[in-house]
Amino acid sequence: MSSIPELLAVTNLNELSINDFIALLLTVADKTDLHPALKEGLPEYFSGGEKLREMAGNLRQLRDAAATGNREAKAEKMAAWEAGKLAVAMNAQHLTMLSLHRKDPSLLNNIGLELKQRQQGGKSSVNVLAETPVVTAKHVQGPSGPVSGSIVVVISRAKNTIPFEMQMTDDPSNESSWSSQGIHQKSRIEYQELEPAKRLYFRVRYHIDGKTSQWSPTANIIVL
Repeated sequence: MSSIPELLAVTNLNELSINDFIALLLTVADKTDLHPALKEGLPEYFSGGEKLREMAGNLRQLRDAAATGNREAKAEKMAAWEAGKLAVAMNAQHLTMLSLHRKDPSLLNNIGLELKQRQQGGKSSVNVLAETPVVTAKHVQGPSGPVSGSIVVVISRAKNTIPFEMQMTDDPSNESSWSSQGIHQKSRIEYQELEPAKRLYFRVRYHIDGKTSQWSPTANIIVL
């Protein structure tokens, strides 16, 4: 009996850091909400966008708690991490079966996961992912000067249509302190009502079909 082919690259989930996996969960959640074949009638084992975002939020909290040395939180973090991987893998299997049943490979496009036959990368994807975006942070200027507590983060990319992931921290030496700021396509992201006198650090990377570039050099700014 023939087995179901593995059309989506889910075996590399174990290679992702916890921050990368949280970002992947959020990307897959957004793509799931928009997928035309996933609007209704989903099986009970399938995790919709809301559920995936809930998993990402819970995993982020457990990651932060575990970073304090809490052993119970570390165990819960690992369990939640594995549960998230299983959810992504089950979603991928469902979409694979649906694609095969309908004889429609396009159902596997734009779902936040890489197609297995593309793992070596097409020429354009490889070229883009070999580069990194450039991030800068500036104070927001008002009529009478810088606006207190407000900054704008500006991202320069090879192409304005390339999505990127952004992270922020106030302690760049602590890898677990970097918090996801989501996946974006706009080039300017503004923050308001930040804590004055605090130095913040930002980094970005391209995020294409579940595949990422290296992190950019960090940009930092002291909030006024």
